[in-house]
Amino acid sequence: MVTYDPYRTHMSETKYKTVARRFVEEIFNERKTEAAKNFLTPDVAYHGMAEEVKGLEDFKKWVAEDLSAFPDMKITIEDEFGEENKVAIRWALKATHEKDFADFPATHKKFESHGVEILHFEGDKIKEAWTLTDLSVLAQ
Repeated sequence: MVTYDPYRTHMSETKYKTVARRFVEEIFNERKTEAAKNFLTPDVAYHGMAEEVKGLEDFKKWVAEDLSAFPDMKITIEDEFGEENKVAIRWALKATHEKDFADFPATHKKFESHGVEILHFEGDKIKEAWTLTDLSVLAQ
C-alpha cells in the first residue's frame, strides 16, 4: 500500500538522481558553494559524520571548511538508486588532508574514503541529507 507523502512531487526518480549528481559535481568537485541555493531548501538539515548542519548558509560555510581542509577533493559517484523522493548515492572520495578536520590534525597525505549519501527531496530541492563514511582513514 502506498501512503501519501506531502513532500513528493511529480518529479521522477530519474530527475532526482540527475539533481543529486549535479549537486555533488557543482558543490564538491567544482567548488561552487554559492550554487547550493539551487539544490537545497533554505532550511536544509545535513547530517554529517562529524556534525549536523542546519540551514543553507551554515551548509555553505561547512562545505567551504571541508574544501579548505581537502583542497583537491574529488568525489566520484559509483552507484545510485532512487525511490519516490529519495536518492542514495555510493561514492568514493580522493583528497589530501591539508588542514585540521573534525579533531583530526592535518596529515598532508593523500587518502581515499568511501561513503553513502541519502538525499530526501522536497519538490526539486534537497530538504534533508545523511552522510555515512569511515572517518578513521584520517587517523591512519
